[in-house]
Amino acid sequence: AVKAQKIEEQDLKININKIADPAAHLQNLQPVAFQYNTAQFKHLKFPAGTQYGFLASNVKAEFPELVYETSQMYTSGKNNTKTAKYQKVETESLIPVLVAAIQEQQAQIEQLKKEVEQLKSK
Repeated sequence: AVKAQKIEEQDLKININKIADPAAHLQNLQPVAFQYNTAQFKHLKFPAGTQYGFLASNVKAEFPELVYETSQMYTSGKNNTKTAKYQKVETESLIPVLVAAIQEQQAQIEQLKKEVEQLKSK
């Protein structure tokens, strides 16, 4: 029998900090619609049709830790494999940044509402 090790979150995650200036960082991201060049890179089996995402070069400027190099092996001729390397954006990790930015904006909206109410009541 394999014994599972239970790791508590406070032991697993260290140096926990709030995300600094999330909205400011997101402001510089440019969401894009694109298509993979499936004609030239058929062997990599990328999905056809319109995709939504970010250009790695754009994300790298704001969130360098979300851009990584990935590789894919493919068959090239008889008994021969090659490796293609390209940059990829780990978009799932943008979700906490988006939530932080929404919270930041909501706090600003609430503050503005209070100010408007105070001005109206004068």
